[in-house]
Amino acid sequence: MSLKEAQALGIKDFDVILVTGDAYVDHPSFGAAGNRRALWDAGYSVGIIAQPDWKSAADLAKLGKPRPVSLASLSGNVDSPGK
Repeated sequence: MSLKEAQALGIKDFDVILVTGDAYVDHPSFGAAGNRRALWDAGYSVGIIAQPDWKSAADLAKLGKPRPVSLASLSGNVDSPGK
């Protein structure tokens, strides 16, 4: 969910922000989507940052600071460079 979509729903701050290195597709076969749906069903507002620029903090800050937690999945297409 983007910040614009959240504001349309009356959400000012996200309870949880998920960060994933994979592209985000709202379909149960995608891990971030499944996590988002489970958290949403549990009553949390959830924002997702998909494929952030790992060289800059700007992408990680675009949804603001989550109230209780932010989760990161360091995998996928934006995985940190290896040796």
